[in-house]
Amino acid sequence: MKHWVFIILAIVIAGCSVKDNDGSFVVNGHVENVEDGYMILLFKSNLDGSTSSIAVDTLENGRFEFTAPAETGVQYHVIAPHVGVFPSMAVDFYTEPGARIEILGNDYLTRNWTVRTKVKDQKIYQSYFDEVADIFKDLQLLELDCRRDGRSLDYLRLNKPYHAKIDSIRLDWLKRHRKVCEPWMDIMLATAKSAAFSKDKASLNELQQIWQKVAPQHKDSPKGKKISTVIYPDGEPLKIGDAVPYDIEAYDLEDNMHSLSEFKGKNMLLYFGSYSCAPCRVAKKELTAIVNSDKYPVEVIGFNLDTKASWKAGSGKNPVPWHDFNDLKGSYGFNKRFETRGIPTFVIVS
Repeated sequence: MKHWVFIILAIVIAGCSVKDNDGSFVVNGHVENVEDGYMILLFKSNLDGSTSSIAVDTLENGRFEFTAPAETGVQYHVIAPHVGVFPSMAVDFYTEPGARIEILGNDYLTRNWTVRTKVKDQKIYQSYFDEVADIFKDLQLLELDCRRDGRSLDYLRLNKPYHAKIDSIRLDWLKRHRKVCEPWMDIMLATAKSAAFSKDKASLNELQQIWQKVAPQHKDSPKGKKISTVIYPDGEPLKIGDAVPYDIEAYDLEDNMHSLSEFKGKNMLLYFGSYSCAPCRVAKKELTAIVNSDKYPVEVIGFNLDTKASWKAGSGKNPVPWHDFNDLKGSYGFNKRFETRGIPTFVIVS
């Protein structure tokens, strides 16, 4: 699904160009043994986990080029969003104003295309990627084989050992490289997310020990706060029959704090969802019927997993008739205690 999002965004911005200036960077790409005519997309990662499309080019004579405003400390990516022809992985790089980035490849395996630049952050990131490059190469070949044979679902199962190896190498790299910088923070966040998702308590414990030694100015940064949220979960997962933790707190749309204790003594339907989630939008009709009916003696309490900006924008366009809360921790807040592996998720509290 992400690949089609990239394509749509690329088409929207295809008619726009960014004029070169002192605050821009330039990407020159040269790829061999790949047919011309494929779309190449430049995008960047945002702190909230989303991505923003910046520019698009078409491979011609094995070459592509981008010029865009530079944001220091932001991770940029180049991908060929053609599912099945190229793997669903991008080549990552860091840049700075005035930098020139050279991207070289000799096959369709985009994640392993070579990045050449004098940017310091990229050199640090490259020291990590050199240790996992061979695993990513095998992972991309596996993905293409599975897609070619119509076994895309098998790929989701077969890729786990590869990601486990990458996580192990990342954790070891973090232990050996204690100088905190933007690449280090991004690798720390990626490692923490993987450990939290897989419930790897041993790795989370090691990450917590590493994080304890990080200077306060890094912990207090937006990215640092995100890392803290991920590596310090809000408690053990709840099972059917457990007592509900009434001390759970979240914000409403006016930035007021609320606690589940306000609804103690009532039957509750907890709803975990997102304004950007299509199945969640479909569920709105049924949830609205429950709220407006006397047949269902239940208090519907929604917990939104969007970022603050996306949550408030979504509410303005599509308001809901139930309690609309958000702990502003995204996928790594207290919703993990309710085993929300996907959304929408519904939990009944008697």
